[in-house]
Amino acid sequence: MIKKILVILLALILVITISIVSLIVFVDPNNFRGFISDTVKDKTGYELSIDGNLRWHIWPQVSILTDSVKLSETDAAKPILTADNMRLDVELLPLFSKKLSVKNIFIRSATINITDESKGTITKNGSKTPSNSTNESTNSKDSKSLSNWQFSLNKFEVADSTVVFKHKNDLINFRNINLVIEQNNSKNISIDLSGNIDKNQQNLSYIARAYIDLNQFPEQAIIDLKKFDFTYKGIANSAKEVKGNINGVFNYQQTQKSLKSQNLTFSVNENYFTGHINADLASKPYIDLQLNSDKIDLSSLVKIDEKSNEKVPTQQTSPVVSNITKTNNELSFLNIFDAKAKLSIKQFNANKIKLNNIDVDITNNDGIAIFKNISFDFAKGRIVATGLANGKQKNTLMKLNTKIINIDLNSFFNQIDTAHDLEGLFNATGDFETNSLSGSNLLTNLQGNLAIVVTNARLNNLNIQSIIQNAVAKYSKEVVTPENQKKYTEFHKIIANGYVKQGNLEFSKLNANSETLDVINGSGQVGILKQDLDINLNLKMLGGWNSKNETIAKLQKLTIPLRIYGQFTKLHYQIDIGKLLTDVISDKLQERLEKLRDKLDNHNSKDHSKSKSKAADILGGLLRK
Repeated sequence: MIKKILVILLALILVITISIVSLIVFVDPNNFRGFISDTVKDKTGYELSIDGNLRWHIWPQVSILTDSVKLSETDAAKPILTADNMRLDVELLPLFSKKLSVKNIFIRSATINITDESKGTITKNGSKTPSNSTNESTNSKDSKSLSNWQFSLNKFEVADSTVVFKHKNDLINFRNINLVIEQNNSKNISIDLSGNIDKNQQNLSYIARAYIDLNQFPEQAIIDLKKFDFTYKGIANSAKEVKGNINGVFNYQQTQKSLKSQNLTFSVNENYFTGHINADLASKPYIDLQLNSDKIDLSSLVKIDEKSNEKVPTQQTSPVVSNITKTNNELSFLNIFDAKAKLSIKQFNANKIKLNNIDVDITNNDGIAIFKNISFDFAKGRIVATGLANGKQKNTLMKLNTKIINIDLNSFFNQIDTAHDLEGLFNATGDFETNSLSGSNLLTNLQGNLAIVVTNARLNNLNIQSIIQNAVAKYSKEVVTPENQKKYTEFHKIIANGYVKQGNLEFSKLNANSETLDVINGSGQVGILKQDLDINLNLKMLGGWNSKNETIAKLQKLTIPLRIYGQFTKLHYQIDIGKLLTDVISDKLQERLEKLRDKLDNHNSKDHSKSKSKAADILGGLLRK
């Protein structure tokens, strides 16, 4: 029995050896050179050239090895692909029936050059095949019919390769590409892809795995994206990484040219999203996008490294390009597609900034995006906005109609990390527009009207009532300054009309009231960028004088000018009370003199000497006061 087994094994080894020797002796791999090149030409329109002789490689599997290969377009200055070598792993037995059954094509150290120099007849004509493709296709079919060879491919593999892509003046390098495309059965393939992308010292590395169902191809293709992991590093802060992944099922319909997603999920630095995307990819793409998220935390991305911030040289500041900004519309990309997008986020954090219940509803049609709704909770209040973004005209234009409801100013300033002395509930309505979306120019170019109402307002570290009392006390002993003075000023309500321009909020009208103060009118500006203010107030102090007399009664009727100016953290004031008191004393003296004259006129002439003496006493007392 053992002898029979050994004889059978020996016979098998002998058959395999004879087959391999026969393959090497009778089948010249160079016979496939023209067949392979013609097949590539017929399927893609590109010309494949193979340098050197093709040779067999027997172990560990039967393979055909090549030297360097090149893939070029007709009339192109440079090949679109060059590779050091290529290996075709083939099945042995089909070769004897003139069938080239390739289990795997392996290309190593390939360089794909997608630049102007690699563009030829195919790209210039905008077609997959050159103008004489019909004749060439016929010739290739004739050559195949003459050779009687058939071709099949199960696997395609690229290792350690590079793609150089030039778009306008930007050069993008796709490096370390490792690609495996494997046919699982006749109508299903799997794709594994990894590599990294370099551009201007920015790097994006990625790993992708997908299964594609081609049972109804070309009418339909179903892409099951199992994995797409990416990591991004930028020059701005190389210590921080942006990591994420995407997965979902995408159904592409060729007849309608539509793409629909199912079970779409993706994440960015542990921020998770779900939603769907439906796209009509006809002549002008239409995209329907909906995204939902329970929580987004971008604190790790927007946090500024103080050390790296100190090292930023002045030469990195943006150059002056005002002329370009005025003549180019930053929203022109809206003309490329139409879209409808809805976004729902329950919680959003970015350092100290916290937003809740974010809802966004936007449509884009013919280059004009309409903001149907932008709303979110912020600083214990809510902000609601509608508007539009115009990408059709020459210059950038974005308009917003905004309503701000019960924003707590203390919470607001703390979240934007700004020192402040004003507290209260902030309400406002306004229409804004801007002609720049650049982060550095956005606030400078933002302009519009704003109607403001602040209730339960409190101005810390500044007691207007105390300022007036102390100023009056220097000129009149009838005013007594309270011992325990508050360090703040309170108003029941502040009403103001303002205009936002060049980073400043300019007030044309300002009124306020409290139990003791009444601001009749005010004007001035608040520097949003510089964090300073300069406001002139005309006010009346109705109470809190700590005493009652004729002088105070007159002061309560006076309109007192007060100027408040300086940085938010160090406010100053200016008040000219001397002139006001001079007017009050002058009026008071005039009244007493008139009373004296009346008394003198009414006195009996027979007691003339006593009247003179009494008049002198009254006048002396008045002068002493």
